[in-house]
Amino acid sequence: PRSRPRSWTLAIAIAITPRALFSFEPKSNNDTELSPKWRWNLDVTRCNITRISYSDLIAHHGSAGLPPLYHEPLVVYDDSSTSTSRARRRTKFHAATSCSNLVEAFPSGFEVTLTSSNSLSERRKVMPLADYVREHVLATEVMPDSKSNETWYLFGETYTEKWKALLDGYVLPPCQTCEIEGATALAFGIGGVGSGVQWHVHGPGFSESVHGRKHWVLYPPKKTVAEFHKDNSSRAWMEETYMDMVRAEGEDGRSLPWECTLEEGEMIYFPDMWWHATINLDRYTVFVSSFTTEHNIG
Repeated sequence: PRSRPRSWTLAIAIAITPRALFSFEPKSNNDTELSPKWRWNLDVTRCNITRISYSDLIAHHGSAGLPPLYHEPLVVYDDSSTSTSRARRRTKFHAATSCSNLVEAFPSGFEVTLTSSNSLSERRKVMPLADYVREHVLATEVMPDSKSNETWYLFGETYTEKWKALLDGYVLPPCQTCEIEGATALAFGIGGVGSGVQWHVHGPGFSESVHGRKHWVLYPPKKTVAEFHKDNSSRAWMEETYMDMVRAEGEDGRSLPWECTLEEGEMIYFPDMWWHATINLDRYTVFVSSFTTEHNIG
């Protein structure tokens, strides 16, 4: 397992004005307002997933990137030169999705569809984007006893023309499927500290943490996930069930999941039909998932 120092992203202050609803100024990195009292150490997070640089992935798999239906998770970090076109586009998208820039990019009162953050994401709610960011992201902390079927989350319901215009600036992951027109569907998400989605499964793809850090836990398809309820929070599973396993088996216990924390700018490949759950660790977390069609390709 690899442990690396973690750093909190800048906290955000809110100033409300009639049209420009948000004016954000960063506080110091050690700001503790709303900081959760985690039961696991965020600064020495266990990572047993292979980490590979963008350039090494290309060198190993070729310029087209990762082949379809890769057999295990990978964490990909960017080491490309800042002078490249790819790096410039990534920097531009990062700036466009900062908290203040993102809210200002959409019309006043622009509404988004939220989903519940439980395993099935079966509930829906519509509210203005600015209100969601202010009330459910910056001012709310999802605690272990929060119910995921009562916790609202912006993710996956971002397919309108306005969202497509924003996502046109996103740099696709390095994968062979991503090179095929129409084989990748993008989904944009925003979450606050402690939020995330409870254990679930679906097809393969990538997910990048554009702003903030996100912790991922995964199990292979045939593995049984211990003691989770679809309507409890993913943070509850991590702080209770996971910590019980660590205490019983140690950090190398065979029942522990594959896991890693994505730093800002890193992405994970999640294989086809692997169980996974996520927990956002910072106050403003933006992520983009690329759902790829990988069957019968290659």
